[in-house]
Amino acid sequence: MNIEREVKTVNILVIDVGTSSMRGILFRADGKKLKQHQVAYRPSYNTKGELEQSADEFVNVLATIVKSIQAETGQEMETIDAIAITAQRSSVVPLDKNGEPLMPVLMWQDARHQELCQSLEAYNDQIANISGAKVNTVFSGGKMAWIRRERPQIYCRTAKLVNIPEYLIYRMTGNYITDYTYGSRSNLMNLKTCSWDKELLGIFGVKEEHLCELREPGSMCGYISREFAAQTGVRQGIPVITSGGDQQCAAIGQGAFKEGVLSIVAGTGAFLVATCDHIPEQMEHQLICNCSAVPGKYIVEASVLACCSAFDWFLRNFYDWEDGEIDYARINRELKEAYGNPSSCLSLPFFQGRSTPMWNPKAAAAVTGITLGTTRPEVLKSILEGIFFEIKNNIRLLGQYTDITQAYISGGLTNSRVINQMQADIYGILLQRMKDTEATARGALMAALYKMGVYESMEQAFRKICSQDNREQYTPDKAKYIDYMDKQQRMNLLYEKIYESEEV
Repeated sequence: MNIEREVKTVNILVIDVGTSSMRGILFRADGKKLKQHQVAYRPSYNTKGELEQSADEFVNVLATIVKSIQAETGQEMETIDAIAITAQRSSVVPLDKNGEPLMPVLMWQDARHQELCQSLEAYNDQIANISGAKVNTVFSGGKMAWIRRERPQIYCRTAKLVNIPEYLIYRMTGNYITDYTYGSRSNLMNLKTCSWDKELLGIFGVKEEHLCELREPGSMCGYISREFAAQTGVRQGIPVITSGGDQQCAAIGQGAFKEGVLSIVAGTGAFLVATCDHIPEQMEHQLICNCSAVPGKYIVEASVLACCSAFDWFLRNFYDWEDGEIDYARINRELKEAYGNPSSCLSLPFFQGRSTPMWNPKAAAAVTGITLGTTRPEVLKSILEGIFFEIKNNIRLLGQYTDITQAYISGGLTNSRVINQMQADIYGILLQRMKDTEATARGALMAALYKMGVYESMEQAFRKICSQDNREQYTPDKAKYIDYMDKQQRMNLLYEKIYESEEV
């Protein structure tokens, strides 16, 4: 493809693979949306910390989305000139020599390998110094080691261990390619050299031959194969680009590609990303340092494992559903009323264990301060407060490495003005939310176009693509901020009393 073509004539289909849905958006290179299609799905949970999903489901959904958008564009004489993919980063599935899945995908929240990760804690300093993060259940390296140890009958047939975007790239192109952003979510890549590290591979017992080839984010991975073209109708031979992991792309899409601006994505989990020009020296190992989707830059990242998933859990169990739908307008009204009144309810938000600032996969959620006068909206409000208190704990930690003055928020838990105001009052900083909530897809578009040379800098791409976007602003209420500081301290003390001896 001629990358010198007029900007407005280049159409890129961005595939955004989330935990609860996959969406495809066809963009012009100036950011205009031409078509979009989204398909929801849901992984399987059980009480043992297992969370998995069929690999075939991801492939089928991808094909459905591409076929749908191709059919619409074909009718209107538009073209798909390239496909760029961004995705959740740490799920794992083993493939045989024919590229067929040998078991369901172990999703990024899957924690069945908790004991294995604990057995590797003696290497934590070594692992963190090389890879940018200490061992944890979220990263893919521990999942790969668990498959080798606990599923030997599968491992002996394994030719590749891939994450979801790597698998989809393979199904589109026939190539096993990944980029540095995914490699830095594995505990297996040397963050300084951006190569698979022999020392780390030895610790985890993973073979380099089982891993994909590493490239810079924004790189081309190959071309649409004849088979995928026949399945979807998309033109054979168009480029497929790996734009980078979803949170890295979301940071770019929200303008957090330079220091001082924080990206907070409140989706299934909450992810906080701040960009750094260099790997921070003497970084606290509670935090995660990964490669940015901007080549040559890095991000410091923190996370809360349960965000929308905790909110959805409460709605499923404590609200009435009509025809499979929840009345969100009613919930907003109830939250708005509850927000104006003080409550003794206090929640620990650890529905999937605790991530940063202090990893503890054994941590569980708790709600205290309930009386006979406590209402359902008060409990829901306390769960949201608990999630945002934990995000604030991480903002403080990130503040040690960059002076955070503002944040962009996005994700499923930012669709309510009262919830967004609650966040501003808890964080104590100016929050901005773009009306177009597709930050991840926008960032993937920017990463691809920058690497292709359509834009000379990420700043230029951001100005062009996001210049027309209206933004909501949320300024913290000082009185509420002070009250929330006290309540947050009580939540942190409650955690220490319950889990003081169990922190990892």
